[in-house]
Amino acid sequence: MQIQELVAVGSKTTMRIGGQARYYAEIATKEDAEEALRFSKEKNIPLIILGSGSNTVFADGVIEALVVRIKADKTSVEGNQIRVEAGKNLAMLINELAKQNLDLSALTGIPGTLGGAVFGNAGQGQKGIWIEYYVKDVTALIDGRWQTLPKAACEFKYRESVFKHMKEPLILWEVILEVPTRDRALVEAEVKVLLQKRIETQPHIKTAGSCFKAVGDTPAWKLIDAAGLRGTKIGDVQIAEKHANFLLNIGKANYEDAKAIVKKVKKTITEPLDVEMRFIEPDGSLAF
Repeated sequence: MQIQELVAVGSKTTMRIGGQARYYAEIATKEDAEEALRFSKEKNIPLIILGSGSNTVFADGVIEALVVRIKADKTSVEGNQIRVEAGKNLAMLINELAKQNLDLSALTGIPGTLGGAVFGNAGQGQKGIWIEYYVKDVTALIDGRWQTLPKAACEFKYRESVFKHMKEPLILWEVILEVPTRDRALVEAEVKVLLQKRIETQPHIKTAGSCFKAVGDTPAWKLIDAAGLRGTKIGDVQIAEKHANFLLNIGKANYEDAKAIVKKVKKTITEPLDVEMRFIEPDGSLAF
């Protein structure tokens, strides 16, 4: 593993906001993961897993952390059990499995890697299908020790998992999925329909994905829309007209503008909203 200094990480995110990481590395083996964890402990700095850059906004300037991107993406198929490393692009996985008559189409259109999807239990809306439906177990490096957690121990809920709340340094590494069989043509047709729906209902330009998660039964976008905030701008950050739960970088947006618009939403809406997007402060901590 090669550790680089002062690497521009804002440009590696889908929203294109943010400055440099004090340290940056790409890891492809378990040994790399162990070395990254040791390095962060030796330097007494946070370890931040970037994935493919969705759902993350970095502060401007220098982030005092080790930012790691997982490049491990091997996939092996044994019947309906699929062993996949965490760096695998989710869209690629869906397409590859479809060719083997395996149906993961319900997760179509979700950006990012498998590891990120498991970390946040990504999926459809509150009453839809999430990745937990397919997970058998998850292998992770937790505070320096490799552990394999069965599905029950992952404590999945709507856009939640036990991993999101662990205080120990954590690197998700491998997932075993149990994926149902379905004819390839039917899976590919379903993927096409779901992709078209996403294109029609969600923006796809300089956005980090859904920003908020509703605590109650009303979806976050409905609460934001009802508050009259759709289309609101602060600097070059805008609440999307197409989908009110998406923030857009419509020019040369900066971190403070992105934070300000989140604070405006939280202040305006009386019902509780969780900030699902990660806002990484200069010291590597989360802003919200």
